[in-house]
Amino acid sequence: MKRVWISLTLVLCLLLSACAAPAAEPDGNWDPALKNALGLTPEQRLEDYDYFVKTLKDSYLCLGVHDRENPEDPAAEVFADYRKTILENDSDEAFYSAVYSSLYRLGPYGHLWIIEPEDYRGMLDWCRTEDTAGRERWKELIEASEESYKTLQAYLDALGDEGGGSWSGGEAGENLHTLLLPEAGVAYLKVDSFLVDYDPDYQKEAQAIRDFYDAAGDCTDLIIDLTDNSGGNEGYWQDLLTAPLADEPLSCTNYALLADSENNRPYIDNVFAPSDLHPIAELPELPKLERQGLEAATHFVESTLRVEPAAKRAAFHGRVWLLVGPMVYSASESFAVFCQTTGFATLVGSRTGGDGIGALDPVMMRLPNSGILIQYTMMYGLNPDGSSSEEAGTTPDILSPAGEPALVTALRAVQAARG
Repeated sequence: MKRVWISLTLVLCLLLSACAAPAAEPDGNWDPALKNALGLTPEQRLEDYDYFVKTLKDSYLCLGVHDRENPEDPAAEVFADYRKTILENDSDEAFYSAVYSSLYRLGPYGHLWIIEPEDYRGMLDWCRTEDTAGRERWKELIEASEESYKTLQAYLDALGDEGGGSWSGGEAGENLHTLLLPEAGVAYLKVDSFLVDYDPDYQKEAQAIRDFYDAAGDCTDLIIDLTDNSGGNEGYWQDLLTAPLADEPLSCTNYALLADSENNRPYIDNVFAPSDLHPIAELPELPKLERQGLEAATHFVESTLRVEPAAKRAAFHGRVWLLVGPMVYSASESFAVFCQTTGFATLVGSRTGGDGIGALDPVMMRLPNSGILIQYTMMYGLNPDGSSSEEAGTTPDILSPAGEPALVTALRAVQAARG
């Protein structure tokens, strides 16, 4: 039996993949030919940047997380540096680089990033082809920026490859990886992204997962690997991964904070009833709640994730193990939180990336003159002890020793569970 487990470990470890690094920060070499590429006056550039800063301070609750993790580069210093850049450089290129570089230095806490033209085109297609009920504010801002993004695209084309960048997730490939080893009694499923339900591959993956669960009916253990999954659509894990294996309704509830600001209010009206909002003063005492940086928070909501069993249960009835690590973020983090809270699966690996409590599509601000869209998470999720989901993530039930892949730790745990 030992030989089978050694082979299993080697085969499964071949499925693990590496993460890509973020793009580099733009440099400060402005092209005089692009001075007025966005058609902005000096006053408009400064107005846009000041609006950007004010909206973040009023609406986005992760600046304190940034400051605690980057004490040598606080947000106030970032804002001051790039406001000065705009004042000293009379060009649209300097303005755009100031916004982009501010976001780079602030980091992607709470999904903070600029909506770049490639992503914008997909959002505009969504507005025109999908049901946007309950997402009216998102639709309004996206459609209002159409002409602005045509201008921005032309500007970036003129800049070439040096005008910006984007976070990269590596080369595209298969999203699902499966391995069935009945001799060892183990089924292995790796999911690299949670697709949205209108993705052409969604239904194909739904059927593939269901077939795999049924084929694993004689296995005692199912390992679901999220170590390269940084999120996507929360409904994916609810409907495709959890519901087919659930014997009864499962749910978990956590608190999430928000700021009832001018920018956030239309989004709040879209997705919450007045009764959902509780004054921040009524938040229970939580031992690890870090209030520094949360001065703008006005309310909290009870964020509940609930999954109903599928109409027909899958054949697999064994133990479920969920592999997690730093890449687990957003919708994949919400799955990790759900599994740990409900007991649906045992978490194995290392601390997650977080931001999966109070899950909601990132909201946007629209800079008034340039029309550039900036996204950020409106919800600031709290773990049960009050620590920030974004900042602390989730600690697995079984931690992997330093340098050991989560898969190896899980296979050892499977052996131990079998006695």
